Amino acid sequence: MKKLTFLLIFSLLTFAAFAQSSDEKAVASQVEALRKAMIAGDRASLNDVMSDQLSYGHSFDFVQNKAQFIDALVTGRAAFTKIDLKDQRITVDGNTAIVRHRFIADTNDKGKINSITLGVLQVWKKTNGKWQLYARQGYKLPNQPR
Repeated sequence: MKKLTFLLIFSLLTFAAFAQSSDEKAVASQVEALRKAMIAGDRASLNDVMSDQLSYGHSFDFVQNKAQFIDALVTGRAAFTKIDLKDQRITVDGNTAIVRHRFIADTNDKGKINSITLGVLQVWKKTNGKWQLYARQGYKLPNQPR
């Protein structure tokens, strides 16, 4: 009886760990889809990966909603030539996920290439079985120019 109880508990814990891992992988996939869409300025992909209630906070005290952020990328007012994400950590709790990473990017500002390195906090929400970016806040890392 003890062996059966142990096997049952072990199976349930293994299943729970697998389910969490599955959600973490799904969120990571959406983060990657967002990264690629930001570089491409792809309106359809950006629209798909973001919640209609998006609050996108920049490191320089500027917040955009979904339409404003997508428009800036599609029109080229905000243009990325490269985006790398480092030290990414994902925590899933039910239908909410928190993603933290370093955001290392090159921007094209009217022909002038600039490099930025920021810390980023993202909040993802699972709605109708799909993970979408709900909120994002960039912040300057210690020892970075203000």
